Amino acid sequence: MPEDSILLEKVEAGDRGAFDALVHKYQREIYFLALRFVKNPEDAEEITQQAFAKAFEKLSGFRGDASFKTWLYQVAMNQSRSFLRKRRPVLELNEEVAQKPAPEESPLGRFIKSEAALEAVELIEELPEKQRNVVTLRILHELSYREIGKIVDCTEQTAKVNFHYGIENLRKKMKKNGLV
Repeated sequence: MPEDSILLEKVEAGDRGAFDALVHKYQREIYFLALRFVKNPEDAEEITQQAFAKAFEKLSGFRGDASFKTWLYQVAMNQSRSFLRKRRPVLELNEEVAQKPAPEESPLGRFIKSEAALEAVELIEELPEKQRNVVTLRILHELSYREIGKIVDCTEQTAKVNFHYGIENLRKKMKKNGLV
């Protein structure tokens, strides 16, 4: 995104406010990404803060091979995984947050409108990890396969294959649960 590159140049020049603008722009998306992993609003907030702190710390290592957004998602996913490794067993999803719709412009808000969609989101958690990650990033965050590949460290084609099998497995689970 061109405006991201302008903000990144300002950050490199020492403008802390430019990084604050990037935080403001992506904070909600990163929060919902972290929430999908850790299933707890407070932990997701902590991971979001950690992800932005890590991004600021490692900004000099951002080469621009992918968009800043893609790189930031990767940082946030790594922070989420690290959190989960340190904190087993995984916490259960807070139902209040799952049922609280996000604003209409949010992919998550559009996706969780119906009860069947809520159950489908829960069924996503039963998918194998790679499929779960790709389906989550594609459906809930509307990322391209190219962006997903960079985030989960696989090729674009592998991301497509994982999405295909993930959706196929999700449909089977939904049919088994009477959702389709």
